[in-house]
Amino acid sequence: MSVKLRDNNPNIADLSDLFRPTKLAEMFNELYVNQWTSAFTILQDQLSERSAVEFLLDVFLVRSFS
Repeated sequence: MSVKLRDNNPNIADLSDLFRPTKLAEMFNELYVNQWTSAFTILQDQLSERSAVEFLLDVFLVRSFS
């Protein structure tokens, strides 16, 4: 019965889905709080704010999709 309710129903979250929206939000928040701010602070000593953000974004995209 529960499988029928979840199947093709966007209003019911599949709690076993590791990439459901709330889980993704938790992962990005953890990344920001634990890693991004520390790295950004260190990089800002050497780079402009924009360059530091671009560098971190490049690192994130390469690590995420490789």
